Amino acid sequence: MGKSNHIVVPFLKKHIKPKGSTALLGFTDHTIFKEGDLYDTQLKNWEINSQWYLSKKYDTIICTRCASFASSPALFMLSCFNHLNPGGKLYVDWSLGDGWRFPFKVGWVKNGEHEFAYNDKNYLWSTVWDDEFLNDQNCCNFCKYIEQYGYYDLKKAVYDEVPIVLELEWIRIFFDVKYHILSFNDPTVQMYMLLECTK
Repeated sequence: MGKSNHIVVPFLKKHIKPKGSTALLGFTDHTIFKEGDLYDTQLKNWEINSQWYLSKKYDTIICTRCASFASSPALFMLSCFNHLNPGGKLYVDWSLGDGWRFPFKVGWVKNGEHEFAYNDKNYLWSTVWDDEFLNDQNCCNFCKYIEQYGYYDLKKAVYDEVPIVLELEWIRIFFDVKYHILSFNDPTVQMYMLLECTK
C-alpha cells in the first residue's frame, strides 16, 4: 500500500465482493476487508514466489497490489485455481507505471533498473495484458498520461519492460474473467487491472 491508497482502496472495495469463506493473500490485517484468513510473508504463512498451500479451499480468494511480484504468474494463478471451491471467485490485480523509486517506467525493467519495493531483493516481475484493454477509457487515459515520459505505444512498452507478461487469453482457459481498470496521474501515474475470475 502507499500514497495512492485514497484512490486505489475505494476502487477495490467497489468491485470486490467477497462471499463465503475468504482467503486474503498478501494481507497482514483486516483494514480493507473485514473478514477472511490472512496470508502474508510477514505472517510467515505465504510467499507468492514459493510453492504455497493454503489451509483449505475457499469460496473467495483476494490478492491485491501483490501479483506484480509474482515471478511465475501462471503458476500463481493455477495455485489460486486449485485453492478455490467450484464456482469460487479470485480477485487479483496487476499494475503498470508508478516511478516511486526510480525514474518513471511503464514496466519494471528499463536501462538496467529493476523496480523493487521494500528491499532490493523484492522485485516486480509481471503484469497481465490483453489488447482489449486499449478500448477501455481508463487505459486510454493512462496512454495519454505516459506520453509526458515519451511513451506512445503502451503495448510495446509492456512487452519491452515487463519481464513476464501473462496474457488474459491464457487465464480464460481456467476462469471466466471480467476486468476493471483504474488509472490516475496524481500522485503518480499508474494503471491497475483488477481481474474478477470465476472458477
